[in-house]
Amino acid sequence: MGKRDSSSIGRGRERQRNLALIVLLSFAVITARLFSLQVLRHDEYSRFARDNRLQRERVAAPRGFIKDRTGRILVDNVLHFEIVMAWSGRGEVEAVAERLSFYVPIDTARMMLRFDAWRRKHGRRPFPVIPDADKFMISFVRENVDLFSSLRVHSRSRRRYRGGKTAAHVLGYVGEANDNDLVQAGPKPYFPGDMIGKAALEVYYEDELRGIDGQRVLEVNASGRVLSEVKELFSAPVTGRHVHLTIDAELQSHLEGLLMGKGACAAVVMNVEDGSIIAAASIPSYDPNAFATGISQASLNYIFDPKTKPMFNRFSQARYPPASTFKVVSLYAVLTNHLINPSQILVYCTGATRFGNRIFRCWQPEGHGAMNLMTALVQSCDVYFYKVAEIMDVDVLAAAARDMGLGEKTGIDLPGEVSGLVPDRQYYDTKLGKGRLTQGYILNNIIGQGEYLATVTQIARMTAAIANGGYLVTPHLVGRVEGEPTVAYNRKHIPKLAGNTLAFIQRAMGKVVSDPDGTARWTMIDWLRTAGKTGTAENPHGDHHAWYTAYAPADEPEIAIAIIVENAGHGGDIAAPIARDFFIEYFGVQVSAAPENLSRGSR
Repeated sequence: MGKRDSSSIGRGRERQRNLALIVLLSFAVITARLFSLQVLRHDEYSRFARDNRLQRERVAAPRGFIKDRTGRILVDNVLHFEIVMAWSGRGEVEAVAERLSFYVPIDTARMMLRFDAWRRKHGRRPFPVIPDADKFMISFVRENVDLFSSLRVHSRSRRRYRGGKTAAHVLGYVGEANDNDLVQAGPKPYFPGDMIGKAALEVYYEDELRGIDGQRVLEVNASGRVLSEVKELFSAPVTGRHVHLTIDAELQSHLEGLLMGKGACAAVVMNVEDGSIIAAASIPSYDPNAFATGISQASLNYIFDPKTKPMFNRFSQARYPPASTFKVVSLYAVLTNHLINPSQILVYCTGATRFGNRIFRCWQPEGHGAMNLMTALVQSCDVYFYKVAEIMDVDVLAAAARDMGLGEKTGIDLPGEVSGLVPDRQYYDTKLGKGRLTQGYILNNIIGQGEYLATVTQIARMTAAIANGGYLVTPHLVGRVEGEPTVAYNRKHIPKLAGNTLAFIQRAMGKVVSDPDGTARWTMIDWLRTAGKTGTAENPHGDHHAWYTAYAPADEPEIAIAIIVENAGHGGDIAAPIARDFFIEYFGVQVSAAPENLSRGSR
């Protein structure tokens, strides 16, 4: 065996030195890393380790209550329990469903269909295996944690509307937040599954009603089983603020009872001085609880029926021709512009009049006889107002309507209010072409037909302005929000609605009810003076719409009411008695029977 040469021996020693150096460097790196993990970053990794065994859960804040003017709770929350499952795949859910079916009566096939729909909409969020769990299911899951470790009991608040359909178009409803609602910034973020106001007051006062979420911290083991709750890390949710309405629940229910069975209709009752709404109804209605508890197909078919439209708010979102209720505006225009002598017998109504090559008919075929301004409004004589329209400028009438609050939103605290329509010369120039407006359009407009459109809330507000001395109030449903001062609402003065003009209109509306020839005469209450105006809107798609607007007491006005009943006939026959019956309930005295020799009014 030969000797190794000196060069190979030198290379071997060099390799040994390099290997030792690598070992030393590796040891140094490991030591430094251990020092960093165990000393320098000890607190950070301790926190990571703690967080791995701690699970944070958001505690949804309950929504604030909605109460009526007396403090009666109309909308609150009830505790709702569900059994949820954290899942990683469809097979896992199916296996749990099959195993669960041995112990409780569930339909696994139906559950999996629900799961597939849930996954498409909510992704990886925990799936509610039992959406509405009773006491038995809650106890079963909690007592069989080892067998069903992936199941958890969740509790949440569910919105409850105590009156069912009552005041549904005032209160609204809540529904699950959609993609556009999921804003996860700010003090009140929204997450998938959160409930949010969807209609009426629930959405208009969403910021006030929504609370601030809390948080609970749970200690879990490696398999995800909850061991305990870390009480010192719990932060309680802050309940939303309670909203106090101007609505009176009993009067609201009574008004809806008076309207029930009349078909599609709406009514608004408001305080004439401050615009606070005492009752507001739209029929047909719907039960907002259906959206909170899970809506059936039958309920969906009813709610979204395109003919009856139960969810449509007819008192602030529907526009109607104001019909003869608009003659109050026409009367105001005549007086403020000094167009005629009010006491002058302007026409002898025979039931029709000719203008140009067209015959314009009165609602009463046999006519009204000799008419001055007062008797024309009391008996709602169309022919008289046709004659006035011959000398009425389109913009003069439009200005009078705007003075009375028509053509603009009233400011009611509900979403989706419409402004109606007040046609002026500019409107007709756009529609017909410049200079093509004829006086015949004014003849239709002056009796509230033609293109004029108004909401029930606008007509109630107009009537309140006549009753309170010439002030347009802001109709409102909320008096105050808990923790805030009472809401102050504006009143806008109508300068021309004063003095002799105001007194004349008030006297004329009073005689509509009290005069033997008044169109609402048979609704007179012997112990209560009321003032009103009937209306019958022609409807090209069916029977006439019945209107009535009034205030009471006539000598010291307190409330104003406006009512429309669609496809029902004459206002004096159909709508006026509803107002009379509401006045009886509101002022709390029984009415004596109407004299037998009085026939019903009709226009």
